[in-house]
Amino acid sequence: MDWNIQKSTRQCAGCSRQLAEGDEHFSALFDRGTLFERQDFCPPCWQARDAAAVFSFWKTRIPTREEERKLLVDDSVLLDFFLRLTSEEGELPEHKVKFRYILALVLLRKKILKFIDILREDRREFLVLRYAKEKLDFRILDPGLTEEEADTVKDDLAQILNVEV
Repeated sequence: MDWNIQKSTRQCAGCSRQLAEGDEHFSALFDRGTLFERQDFCPPCWQARDAAAVFSFWKTRIPTREEERKLLVDDSVLLDFFLRLTSEEGELPEHKVKFRYILALVLLRKKILKFIDILREDRREFLVLRYAKEKLDFRILDPGLTEEEADTVKDDLAQILNVEV
């Protein structure tokens, strides 16, 4: 399955400056209809970008070679991405359904979301999860990912957010 999601290019999408180890920058996801596109911006270019076009964003930095791969975004970024995916109206494209499901599982594992139930409706299965802090319940469609598809989505999520999932 081809998701067409790139990892950090270590280059500012605004001015094309190379981002060096330790440089703080902003990473943004843009919804391109059938895919999410990641772009990185140095702080000055971030201030000048089109805010309306951004689906989700986070502030991060380029890790040094000595650092191990670790969580470079906090839980609020993961939660924000999940909430944006769940707040969209109508049927979601397949890539968003799969991303939302994997994000839900990550947030469940991190105990940010709480498992409530499994609903079966029209030969489909939904996880019912609760975000207790805001008293919000979510019905998350289980897209029936194969193990290989789940690994692909997790790898893509790890690449675009630079996290371990």
